[in-house]
Amino acid sequence: DQITGNTIKFFVNVQNKTKLETNQQEASVLSHYNTYEARTLRVIVEPLDDGKVKDNDEFLTNFIYNSVTTFFVGEKIMIQAPTWMFPSGAGEANNSGSTHGLASPEATFRFAEPVHVDSQQNFRVEIEFPHGTDVLGVAKPDPLDTNIEGFSRVWVLVDGYLTRDVQ
Repeated sequence: DQITGNTIKFFVNVQNKTKLETNQQEASVLSHYNTYEARTLRVIVEPLDDGKVKDNDEFLTNFIYNSVTTFFVGEKIMIQAPTWMFPSGAGEANNSGSTHGLASPEATFRFAEPVHVDSQQNFRVEIEFPHGTDVLGVAKPDPLDTNIEGFSRVWVLVDGYLTRDVQ
């Protein structure tokens, strides 16, 4: 979404994004009549299919073990933990590519209690690299830059239930 220093911020920039990149209509907030109960948080790192599986595995390992993921609602930290705590539950199940965790939606981090996001309340997810942004020699891990060796895109999914008030 947006890179600031050694941090990638998600859900803060929705302009000129495709449905593959976001389903948000407004930056960092829900639509006026919507509320959300967040149930899971997942981080998906898409490796490049460039024949360098070993390099992809090394990049993915460095990415998830050298970063911290934080989920903010308002300005309150709802959870902050190493990125390896948030497996993707996505990817190829035939072991032909790198993935972060098992390729199953059940193999994800689940909140003990749902995290409630009110309508028009700000929220975001940040992935920070505390030791700087040099991940395998990449100056800034831009999730939209397909020229970076190791991955072509990073997604953060906050799964849950969207409710709409009567209009």
